[in-house]
Amino acid sequence: MGNYYFVGTLLPDLHIDEKPEIGFAEFDRLLYDNLSVGDYKKAIVFRAYYDILNIRSYWKGEAFDPAGNLDPVAMEEALITRSVFPSYVFEFIDKYENNEERIRHFPLLLATFFHNEILQARGIFKRFLVMERELRLILVAFRAKLLGRDVVKELQYEDPEDELVAQIIAQKDAAEYEPPEKYAETQALFKRYHDDPMAFQKAYYNYRFQKINEMINIDSFSMDRLLAYMVKLIIVEKWLRLSKQKGLEIVDSMLKEPL
Repeated sequence: MGNYYFVGTLLPDLHIDEKPEIGFAEFDRLLYDNLSVGDYKKAIVFRAYYDILNIRSYWKGEAFDPAGNLDPVAMEEALITRSVFPSYVFEFIDKYENNEERIRHFPLLLATFFHNEILQARGIFKRFLVMERELRLILVAFRAKLLGRDVVKELQYEDPEDELVAQIIAQKDAAEYEPPEKYAETQALFKRYHDDPMAFQKAYYNYRFQKINEMINIDSFSMDRLLAYMVKLIIVEKWLRLSKQKGLEIVDSMLKEPL
């Protein structure tokens, strides 16, 4: 993994409430033009996470997250020809024959993705996937308490012997869920904003933004720094795309189904 001084010096600071000077498409082109073939493939692999999330969008007929590698046409072709995606995606599709069932059981596919890809990932991608998975599970725990749901059922597709899953299940009868120390701030965020969708989204995006900053040496010009910048850019653009109604829909969805 080399250092990319030229690319690094071109990247303006990112702020959650400000339109970025370089948009995602332009940033992707910058990477394509300046990275080695091997390093650019790392960006493609990173973006595959959003392709997995876009599979659900495809089945639901919703807009895609532009952070993925595949647009709807390419997604349809990949699913029909059984290409691009790992074999476990098609095993899931074979297990559930219609889109309604696939959407309902999508947490199983997501859990399978995290399990397989975290084992193979390295560097910032591994740290990012671990964070994303753990934050999703923590949100499930908070929602279960809020809605009086059985958290064991909510986590039915997760390994009960996993450290975080076991920590959540151990508190299933507690009045409140208390997350692990490294995510302690999420408890205050959820308590303060759970009934204000847009405020919660902003606070949650800001929290993830700062956690990504903590993963790297921000003064470096390494590939890890560029990948971290990509994720932060995705977060900023996603926040800016949200309207108030969309924010309501997202949080409502979060409260109704496992992530």
